Amino acid sequence: MTSDPGTPERRRRPRLDLPRVVAVTPRLARFDPPPHHNFTSSLPRLERTVELVVETDGPIPVRALSPVLWVGDAAVTEVVAVDDTHYRFVALQPDALRDGAPVALGWSGAPASERVDTGTSYVAPD
Repeated sequence: MTSDPGTPERRRRPRLDLPRVVAVTPRLARFDPPPHHNFTSSLPRLERTVELVVETDGPIPVRALSPVLWVGDAAVTEVVAVDDTHYRFVALQPDALRDGAPVALGWSGAPASERVDTGTSYVAPD
């Protein structure tokens, strides 16, 4: 048992702000679910889908919630970091992506008002 009243330690809260999006490049791709050691992935294998490569002006913070790329009302949630400023978002339902829809970056489960507008509209790749 301690008798030191001390002062509570002040912890700085981590910054969880999303970075500014520099570019969004859609392209056709194939999707193979990531391999798992103890179970089979429930994600589908897609021979032809849309991959959106997002370039940011800084890293997306690591946290329990994952980033989501919104194409209009369609959420693109499957994401892999290429490096600190490049991320590949794979549309598991590419038919839900609409030409001309605004593209925004947000956190999973966060309200639409907290999304970061990318200033771009979706254009389907050839």
